[in-house]
Amino acid sequence: MPENPKKTFRFRYLIDKEFQLKFLAHYSLLFISGVLVTLIFLYWLNQSKYDGGAVFRLRQDAQTVYWKVENDDPAPGEPKEKFVPREIYLPNYDHQLNLYTIQFDAVVTLSVLYLLLITVFSIFKSHKMAGPVFSIKRSLQRMASGEPIETIRIRKGDEFQELVEVLNEVIQKRMKEGK
Repeated sequence: MPENPKKTFRFRYLIDKEFQLKFLAHYSLLFISGVLVTLIFLYWLNQSKYDGGAVFRLRQDAQTVYWKVENDDPAPGEPKEKFVPREIYLPNYDHQLNLYTIQFDAVVTLSVLYLLLITVFSIFKSHKMAGPVFSIKRSLQRMASGEPIETIRIRKGDEFQELVEVLNEVIQKRMKEGK
């Protein structure tokens, strides 16, 4: 059977779900263990080496304080100093942030981003492996059941090119014997 010269595109990237999801799980476990090691190291570093002060969030409600200022042009009978109200925002001591907490938020945010990138990478990378494996498995099942077989076709960038070439030789010999 002549090969189809028209290029075919695959839109289904999860061809062999079990294989590809296992591939993703291995990448994810590696990544998550790296994140845990990083967080443990940051915690240890901040507990043992950090001498700095703490950072606090400001309160959302302003506090009114009175500043003592000099009265430049006092009227007769007025004091030379007066008190002017000003609003200031004080630290909220109930919500203390230390350096570890700030680093933790950054590491978790970056980790989520990296996990998304690893997910996309592993799906596309495993697709280049799962597609040929799926085609090989399907051809071998047809051969075992005695159905008519065709040569295995895979895309140019797929993995296992050499394996497919050898299997196609076997299939060609089988097809010649069948005639």
